[in-house]
Amino acid sequence: MSTSVGLALIGAGSIAQSIHLPLLTAMPGVKIISIADKQVTKARMLAERYKIDYVTRNAEDAITQPGVDGVIITTSTDVHAEIALIAMRHGKHVFIERPAARTLQETIDIKTCAVENGVQVMVGMNHRFRPDIVHMKNAISRGEIGKVFYVKAGWVKQRSTDARWIANADKSGGGVLIDLGVAVIDMILHVLDFGRVRSVVANTYHQETTSVEDVVVAMLLFENGSVATIETSWSLMRAEDLYYCNVFGKKGSAFINPFKLVKRVGNEFETTQPQQLKSHLAVYKKSYESEFKHFVSGVKGLVPMISTIDDAVERMKIVEALYVSAELKKEIVIV
Repeated sequence: MSTSVGLALIGAGSIAQSIHLPLLTAMPGVKIISIADKQVTKARMLAERYKIDYVTRNAEDAITQPGVDGVIITTSTDVHAEIALIAMRHGKHVFIERPAARTLQETIDIKTCAVENGVQVMVGMNHRFRPDIVHMKNAISRGEIGKVFYVKAGWVKQRSTDARWIANADKSGGGVLIDLGVAVIDMILHVLDFGRVRSVVANTYHQETTSVEDVVVAMLLFENGSVATIETSWSLMRAEDLYYCNVFGKKGSAFINPFKLVKRVGNEFETTQPQQLKSHLAVYKKSYESEFKHFVSGVKGLVPMISTIDDAVERMKIVEALYVSAELKKEIVIV
């Protein structure tokens, strides 16, 4: 492989336009060689703007262009597995925006194909690269708040109107749980060293949707006795988005968005809060930039991939158990 990494971008929707293309085309040592989208006119406009040489509506044609080392998948979720399998069978490393696939079985299929073809798959969990989450993970790993026993986390935002397929179960695999909840679950498991999830309990609601859920309230119970509660929503009445993780330990607490540590010193509470990036947008873009740099370094073999397809399989086991719990209205033990 040359010092430059060649990428094929499959899917020219809103996130590719607003995040992937601006950041990847500005990144040293990265070249977008090809772009594919079923709406080829849209792909051509983006190719002209970002000086991408090859445009097609056929994903495999884009993937097999000379010089392509890795494939970025930003399509609707229903074709994630199909495109990933094509890419891996051609020996390409793959980056898939979350969720990796619609179902646990599709996620397992991706994992199996990656092993068979000796390639790596990274799933886009950009929150892992947020500065506040990095601070939180490091503080907990250093034992600053002691043994953690309780986490309360959530993501509440309005559903994007320019991605109507997200509320179509055949295309997305589910509603707000698979859209936002899988990221919250990943954040909890990434930040904390709780071990395995033993069982789950969930309630789902259809406030403004019919075929998929738009509110989820859930609980994860870990083998070590720790507990995490989760809320995700597209429809709770809030004037602004809410993204949070509150972690409670024996010696103190940690919070994000923004990051702060709280400890008791004598009879007083002491709060530590490092300087933050200036805006939520800056944090958002910085997390993606750091994520893409990690993927490119992984393709080069300089670092091990994180947010792997193995991680995605474990997250999807939890997601599917939560759906079963909501349907049967009972606690579900994860085998």
